[in-house]
Amino acid sequence: MKKSLITVALKWGALLGVALAVCELVKMAARDINYDAGAVFSILLLIVIILFLYASIKEFRDEVTDGYIRFPKAFGVGAVTTLVSFVVVLAYMLIHYQYIDKNGLEQLNQKNVELFYAKLEKDTVSQEMAKLYLHKTDSMMTSTYMDMIQQDMIDTACANWTRERVDKMLQAYNDRVLLGYSKDSLGSTYAGFAGFAQHQFLDVYQNLLALDNTNDNCYQSLSMLVNNSRSNMEQINLLDEAYEMQKNKIPHYTSILPVSLSYAFSVLLYGLFLAIFVALYLTKKKEETQENSDQGSGDSDQESVDRIQNS
Repeated sequence: MKKSLITVALKWGALLGVALAVCELVKMAARDINYDAGAVFSILLLIVIILFLYASIKEFRDEVTDGYIRFPKAFGVGAVTTLVSFVVVLAYMLIHYQYIDKNGLEQLNQKNVELFYAKLEKDTVSQEMAKLYLHKTDSMMTSTYMDMIQQDMIDTACANWTRERVDKMLQAYNDRVLLGYSKDSLGSTYAGFAGFAQHQFLDVYQNLLALDNTNDNCYQSLSMLVNNSRSNMEQINLLDEAYEMQKNKIPHYTSILPVSLSYAFSVLLYGLFLAIFVALYLTKKKEETQENSDQGSGDSDQESVDRIQNS
């Protein structure tokens, strides 16, 4: 009995779905290994899909269409095979998260947070966020100054002088950071912005010391103020601020259905895309064979004519 497209696609689609389910089990088992194998499993996913699509289209071509198949038919076989695997994978993923990997959603949500945080570290700091950081550091230094005044840690004679130097420092510090952070490869990212800003803060302070000569006692008060301010500034984490403002963008799953659908749809899209190339390869391969066969047949006819003429 001759096979049909549905028969071939059902067989190989089901096998592809089972193979992808096995890959998901292996991925779950390897999750605790201290190695990011995401890229490896992505490549494995593509290889598995290509192999089963190839087997499906080739079987249909060789056993149903007598060794020759055109691209639309070849792609149709691959598309139906992919659709069958989509159904199998979707059913498996629902079972997987419901009974096999019960902490899967929690793990996936945590992974999404980690990936988002890692991406955010490399993002460029916007001018709005840079101004927010400077506003916090300015307020912190001013607050430190007021606390030191109230606790008599700054001599009365140095109070006005210290306040003037604080204002000069903050002005120069703000100008330097806003003008320089976008040009500095380290300071332009969230991961390095705080270090860049604190370096500018110290540089401004050292320049102020070099240009301004006055009472050493007042400089001691200023030095103490700068050190206390720096300690407080280190508590400001612009990355955490940006994360709190953008964390609503992180995918968060509370149901297994959207997660399962998401994975199954990725298989469907990959399968349809790869089916184009597999179908093209198998179609072209057979056309070349047919042309060679026709050419060989033509050569034989010509040899027969030559023999007749010679005789």
